[in-house]
Amino acid sequence: MRPPTRTLVGCVLLSGALGTMHAYSLFIEPFESALGVGRGGASSAYSVALASLTVVVLVGHPLFRRVPGPLVALVAAGGAALGLLIASTATSLTSLVVGYGVVFGAFNGLGYAFSLQRAAEANPGRRGLALGLVTAAYALGGASAAVLLDGQIAENDAPGALRSLALAIAATGIATSLLVGTDRAMTRGPAAPLTRPDIRLVARLWAAYGLAVFAGLMALGHGAAIVDEAGGPAAAAVALAGLASASGGVWIALIADRTETDRLLRRLPVGSAGVLALAAMAPNGVVMVVALAGIAFAYGAVIAVYPLAVARNFGEDGYPPAYGRVFTAWGTAGLVGPFGAGLLFEATGTYRVPLLVAAAAAIGSTITVWRMSVDQA
Repeated sequence: MRPPTRTLVGCVLLSGALGTMHAYSLFIEPFESALGVGRGGASSAYSVALASLTVVVLVGHPLFRRVPGPLVALVAAGGAALGLLIASTATSLTSLVVGYGVVFGAFNGLGYAFSLQRAAEANPGRRGLALGLVTAAYALGGASAAVLLDGQIAENDAPGALRSLALAIAATGIATSLLVGTDRAMTRGPAAPLTRPDIRLVARLWAAYGLAVFAGLMALGHGAAIVDEAGGPAAAAVALAGLASASGGVWIALIADRTETDRLLRRLPVGSAGVLALAAMAPNGVVMVVALAGIAFAYGAVIAVYPLAVARNFGEDGYPPAYGRVFTAWGTAGLVGPFGAGLLFEATGTYRVPLLVAAAAAIGSTITVWRMSVDQA
């Protein structure tokens, strides 16, 4: 196996293991009962994890030039496993948020950012393929975990499932460290600072990205509960959503290197908005399962195409700091979306209002990028 391909495989493996974060909706109801908290409180650990992930993606990229790749993979996986072990012993919402939200979220971000950057640097001639596969693997990890963890939670309760997940992530980290190598980027100087025009473009991309991913993060964060409320199979729906999200990433991986990214950025949120509106207006089990899959597909495609759009605009040297800034929109949406959806559910007793709010956000994303050209070579 050639070194670039071997590195890509390692990055895909690590991303897939860390993507199990998106199976958190399976833990919401067990933690509600175990810790005696409401839906918003139980959702807060996931929201904090997304925020922690975002902070590390923003500030962590200089580390990848100074620390060998195998060591980064080991630290990311080991830290993520430690966070899950802390969460598995939680007896209060605070300890759950610290373990899952802060520790697991932060090291998850370290591994995800490393996987994206190292995969793209190792495969400069096929960046769209590399970035698409890494983001697809992240989604596929959530789908796989939904299938495996549902049985684990039923048999061994939520803490036991978290311990099993910690072991799997640690093992994946070891495998990844054996596959990725020390990259040439470690020998280069720091990336060029962003100019004022770049900052304006970052701001536009930030707004469009945040609005586009709001719906996906809300759906993934509450997927099991949304489908369960509608009378559908919760665990199966979460697994299907993860597979759909991964499919969206793979689709982008296959077409991105020969497709204008601005066209994708405009059209994907429109499709997501339509599915969200359908789900809000016809909340039954079958419709909700199909809708969740459609939302997840669009989300998987969006999170795969935005790194490529940033890379095409800012180049290899400018990509890490620029993407770190744009990615904070994902964390903002992750903090507001799942937590806000939980509060709206508690206030209204239904997920209809959160679904309609998410649809409006998706339309806002399309409006934001409509007159903006983001498809440079």
